Amino acid sequence: MQEPYAEMAPASGGASPRVAFFGSYPPRECGIGTFTYDLVNAYDAIDPSRLSSVIAINDYGQMYDYDLHDYQGRVRWQIDSDELQSYRDVADEINRSRVQVVNIQHEYGLFGGPDGEYLIDFMDRLQKPIVLTMHTVLPRPEGHFREVTQKLLDRADAVVVLARAAVPLIQNNYTLPPDRIHMIPHGIPNFTRKEAIRRRTKKMLRLGNRRLLSTFGLIGPSKAIEYVIRALPDIVAQHPDVLYLVIGETHPHIRQREGESYRNMLIDLARELGVGGHVRFNNRFLSNSELIRYLAATDVYLMAYLNKEQIVSGTLAYAVGCGKAVVATPFAYAEEMLSGGRGIIVPFRDSAAIADAVNGLLGNRRALLQMEEKAYRFSRPMVWPNVARMYLELFRYVSYFRAPMHAAL
Repeated sequence: MQEPYAEMAPASGGASPRVAFFGSYPPRECGIGTFTYDLVNAYDAIDPSRLSSVIAINDYGQMYDYDLHDYQGRVRWQIDSDELQSYRDVADEINRSRVQVVNIQHEYGLFGGPDGEYLIDFMDRLQKPIVLTMHTVLPRPEGHFREVTQKLLDRADAVVVLARAAVPLIQNNYTLPPDRIHMIPHGIPNFTRKEAIRRRTKKMLRLGNRRLLSTFGLIGPSKAIEYVIRALPDIVAQHPDVLYLVIGETHPHIRQREGESYRNMLIDLARELGVGGHVRFNNRFLSNSELIRYLAATDVYLMAYLNKEQIVSGTLAYAVGCGKAVVATPFAYAEEMLSGGRGIIVPFRDSAAIADAVNGLLGNRRALLQMEEKAYRFSRPMVWPNVARMYLELFRYVSYFRAPMHAAL
């Protein structure tokens, strides 16, 4: 594995390469879209004279206007996820453009074809260096799924992972030279941590001085919020002023299949347990500024995820980046981010353990503030300006040294 340091490319002091970022993009409501938006803005801030382009991947049949009301004038190309020819057409247009590097934000389920194989056609057709950012790396890939992923890795000039735990997963399951794997952390906002900000933000949100627990992101069964709600009676018994905020709309794909059944189950459960007045749902896809505002007001951030092998979580990165005390289950990214006293790990499906951890933090303000400080200090290298510069050096590296790998395939 290599780190994208400045000395990797002789062009380090020169102009920023012209990059096309390929992923979902706002107003599409998607975590990858938020990531792409933040990375594009942080990258362009380094050299505003050479603005990047965006290739937006859209759900089937869903296209947006290029104007300020939809894609904010940033998106140059759009691809229909399930229309193979659109991948090929856009690749041809990029080949004729001044773009020097293409950065693909890869997530399973985002791209069309069986197991996302339409992306292979795009990469085969492209005549520009490719940096592939892998937001998910699975531990035991099999069959066609593994075959597609291997082909994507083969065609990338560099592969970025967002957590160190992802590196051995790639090395153990796929064939990829170690010097093409690069770890660049998930970016976070450059948040100022002060106790006065917490108090002021609570008042701004009309929450008074209540002690706030929160969970945010696209809501679905994988977040296992029911285990937090089951912990609330024991928490409320010791801290009657507690309010648990569940912030975010239901994941669009889950809503399409199941409607609001999961959210309704959570509401009913809170009422049955007598803690309905201590849970508040904000059923919207919030902007970054709104999310940061709620995080600023939060006392303890909660993640009861069930998937032990989850390698990355943007929500956890944001919570740590905002200097929050976090209680989480032992999924891979949580264990990496919260070690060394930066958070508390509790067993899966254990509401009693959640209650004990939260009560311990709310009952010991000094311990909570010390945990916040450790999380905040650990996360400073992850602020978006730093992350964007890591990508910049990697883009310089591949544009200077690498011929497109797929040209030899």
